[in-house]
Amino acid sequence: MFPTMNPFLTHGAVSWSEYLAADPAVSIAFYENVLGWQHHAMPMEGSGLYRIATANGTFAAGFMQRPHESIPPCWGFYVTVEDIQAFIARHKPRLCVPLTDTPMGPFCGILDPQGAVLYAIEYNAAENETEAVTDFVSAFTRHGLFSWFELHTKDAAAAAQYYGTLFGWTFDEMPIPSGIYRRISVGDVGIGGIAEMPLGDAPAYWHGFVTVDDVDARIDKATARGAEVKMGPFDLPGVGRMAHIHDPDGAPLSLITYELMVD
Repeated sequence: MFPTMNPFLTHGAVSWSEYLAADPAVSIAFYENVLGWQHHAMPMEGSGLYRIATANGTFAAGFMQRPHESIPPCWGFYVTVEDIQAFIARHKPRLCVPLTDTPMGPFCGILDPQGAVLYAIEYNAAENETEAVTDFVSAFTRHGLFSWFELHTKDAAAAAQYYGTLFGWTFDEMPIPSGIYRRISVGDVGIGGIAEMPLGDAPAYWHGFVTVDDVDARIDKATARGAEVKMGPFDLPGVGRMAHIHDPDGAPLSLITYELMVD
């Protein structure tokens, strides 16, 4: 029996994925073609549209215009917190986006000591998120949903200490050919990992994995639409088959078909 978790109600869970696009209409068209997502648009407070992508009726991700052209197109990820004002006061993180109120709830952007950005959000009505992933474990078996979140960094030990203090995450250390992989858990549920990599002068960054029905077929669709395959597809025994790509605007993403459900 695998543990379940509603990420919108669980402190420390990654609950939303969002794409900051140079042209949201173009970007979402790429992902609709590659992943079979559908979308609907809603007006944002102020100006513009927020596009919500769905996978067979379940909310999968959001797309919005990047706030400034200096920001490269990228995926960003939101972590649920119980009381965001108390969270900020207690941890005093370095904010790259100030505390901002939205109809969904207040959020802020956090810049970690190695340069990676992650968002924290307190939902106004988390119990009403019935169209989103309210059972995170199901994301490992349902095509089109984000299921794993990975930090690529030059100092994994320091990153684990930072995020463990910040969100209460716990870590299991797993030996891999390149060193130690630190698997992130929220309670009993694995949500991602920290991978140490030689990034040179580049900052650390968060990277998402989307569950798909057939990695090879989806990669063919992606490359036909201008994506670049950076690694794979390849098999990871006991986990599944995966590939790492950069989309046509250079944003990194991984696609994975799981061999076994990750516990």
